[in-house]
Amino acid sequence: MNNNIKISLGVILVIIIGIFAYYYSIKTDPNDILPTPLSSIKGCYVARLSKDVYTLTILSQSGESFEGTLSFKNFEKDSSSGTYKGTYKDGILLGRYSFQEEGMNSVMQVIFKKQGSEFIRGYGALNETGDGFADLNAITYDSSLPFKASKENCAVSL
Repeated sequence: MNNNIKISLGVILVIIIGIFAYYYSIKTDPNDILPTPLSSIKGCYVARLSKDVYTLTILSQSGESFEGTLSFKNFEKDSSSGTYKGTYKDGILLGRYSFQEEGMNSVMQVIFKKQGSEFIRGYGALNETGDGFADLNAITYDSSLPFKASKENCAVSL
């Protein structure tokens, strides 16, 4: 009878340890305890259209804020380059592009949507001043010219 008690206690102990191990594995899942971290978008992204080369460089990211540069180098046409600062939320990169073109300083709103490792530029009707979108819900994205992650040097002279 003494062996039966030892076996019963051993089985009960194994069951209790199994329950605690299962409970602990559920409660220690990092996704249950911590908020989901934002994925880093820092890096260089390049789009090419014939001899035109467009670069988006994300230099820093803190929470939903980012800072970087945009460059539109057009072959035999006016080009522009400048700073690009804004927010990255729910896969949408929305910011102000401050640039020089033909010797003039300009600012305009530029939007991208993240698809996989690429950014797709968005277009839409502009507001009355022409420096931002009239309706962010009416943006269309042109996937025919994706900005692809690149290991190229995306340094832009500002």
